Amino acid sequence: LTREIDRLGAEYNAFTGKEYTGYYIKADASYADVSFDILSDMLLNSVFDAKEMEREKGPIVEELRMYRDNPLMNIDNIFEDLLYEGCPLGRDIGGTEKHVLSYKRPDVLAYRDRYYDVSNMTIVVAGAVTEKTKKLIQKYFGEAVSKKKTSQAFKPYCFGSKKKADRIVVQHKKTEQAQLMLGFPGFRYDAKENSVAAVMHTILGGSMSSRLFIQIRERRGLAYMIRSGMENFRDTGHFFVRAGLDPKNLNKAIDVIKKELEKIMTKGVTKRELADAKTHIRGGLTLALEDSSSQADWYAKQSLFMDKIRTPEEQLKKIDAVTNKQIIALAKRIFKMSEMRVAVIGDITKEDILF
Repeated sequence: LTREIDRLGAEYNAFTGKEYTGYYIKADASYADVSFDILSDMLLNSVFDAKEMEREKGPIVEELRMYRDNPLMNIDNIFEDLLYEGCPLGRDIGGTEKHVLSYKRPDVLAYRDRYYDVSNMTIVVAGAVTEKTKKLIQKYFGEAVSKKKTSQAFKPYCFGSKKKADRIVVQHKKTEQAQLMLGFPGFRYDAKENSVAAVMHTILGGSMSSRLFIQIRERRGLAYMIRSGMENFRDTGHFFVRAGLDPKNLNKAIDVIKKELEKIMTKGVTKRELADAKTHIRGGLTLALEDSSSQADWYAKQSLFMDKIRTPEEQLKKIDAVTNKQIIALAKRIFKMSEMRVAVIGDITKEDILF
């Protein structure tokens, strides 16, 4: 299959999130027929050769090790395990080496049969879409026979303990730089608050002119990488701040971050910051959607997680309507220090961290 796709000069891969998996081929429009053929054949008719599956365990284990050995990649896992302790959202997507090595062919086929049914599949096509495209979808996917109605149920989220001692985790690692990630409970994917949160995080740490970037990197020289962001899931989400810095500067950075959060809660943002954040979001989304892969990703998530599919322009109208008053109100709801979780990977102990 890889040889057949490679000869087309196509991009292809699979990805796994905590709530969905995806498989894609991005190719010249003239290769649409063969792309649909290969993708459908791979999803619906794979052999799952037992020997090949055993061999594949090695690369998967090495991938898990690669992430664990790289603090920049692994800090998300450490943080989410802390925040969502006690529910599936806190688990590493890749599982553990023990789990991977223990799976047998019947285990994988049982999982496939439970979820990989046409009744549980969303197909997204972006780019040079024509009437022929619809016929190809029908040809390669529409004629597949649904084996059963798969379940859409999922285990609801939960957050870990609010006790201060339980809201911090440190993975000691002999590195010159420490990775810091702190955050707060947020909102589900389709929550109305997300438009306000997007503008707020852009002002706080979403660009090189953001407050955290200026205060922590430019003014104090404490970190090279500092940014904020949001993660949304089907029934919950979180707001986070990340930084990579010398362990001795970690407490200074946490103190500055907390002060910046306090400023937004009490004073909000300026008119210029508000206007600039909105144009920043609009410009970034406009550029991203020039890529058909980004378009496909947008509509896939809209279809999977929203009550109705919204266009990018509809979403941008919500962004344009955000006010300073809304930002202050939302900041007070999110930035509760009694709910802040702190995750660190580096040459430092839990007792050394003040939060």
